[in-house]
Amino acid sequence: MSSSDLEELTLMDQGDIFLLYTDGAYDGSDEQSRLQIEQVVRDHKDEPAKEICNAVLEYAVKQDDYLQQSNKADRIDDRTVFITPRQQ
Repeated sequence: MSSSDLEELTLMDQGDIFLLYTDGAYDGSDEQSRLQIEQVVRDHKDEPAKEICNAVLEYAVKQDDYLQQSNKADRIDDRTVFITPRQQ
């Protein structure tokens, strides 16, 4: 690959969503949680980015409730979620 090939590289296609999050939203330790976050994004994919963010954050808050009930409150962390869809 040469530098001229980079001009032809497509990082995001129409309809793709770029999602960044901190470990307070998902810490990478549980595959089931990752699958659930992916499902949340799929369920809201046609909504504005703000609504997708809110849905992911709501999921994270529910996970915090579970951690508190399981006496694992020390695993609760602050969270940030950033989503941007590819614009037309």
